[in-house]
Amino acid sequence: MNSESTHTPSLPLPPPARRGGRWLTLLLALVVFVAGMASGAALTVHYAVGRLQFAVHHPEVAPARIATTIQRRLGLDDAQTARVEQIMAKRQVEIAAIRRKFQPEIVEQLDSVREEVAAVLDESQRTRWTQLFDQFQERWMPPIPSDKE
Repeated sequence: MNSESTHTPSLPLPPPARRGGRWLTLLLALVVFVAGMASGAALTVHYAVGRLQFAVHHPEVAPARIATTIQRRLGLDDAQTARVEQIMAKRQVEIAAIRRKFQPEIVEQLDSVREEVAAVLDESQRTRWTQLFDQFQERWMPPIPSDKE
């Protein structure tokens, strides 16, 4: 028998290449990347806003937090940190006095904004506007500090 007539089995052919397969993969990777960025940004904003709102509503903890941050960044010793915290607490009392003096005027102006915008809206818009505005004031305008602070 001659070697030319011997038939060897051939390997199966690979499936035909799909058109656009790379583009689909790149597109899906891009979608996943953008979704991850959006999720990360949303969580960061949520966290930052929550911390900021806490600071606005609880100014009594600010001197210690500020002193700790300065200690960490500048390498203060314990005595320096304590002195910085005292300075921040003293100035916070003075800032609260300024707020007590001027916040009534600010609140009066905000009330005018609330009422003037409400007058332009229809009933359903007005209801929603006042809810949104009241939520804004509750979140970002803490009550006027008392004289005890």
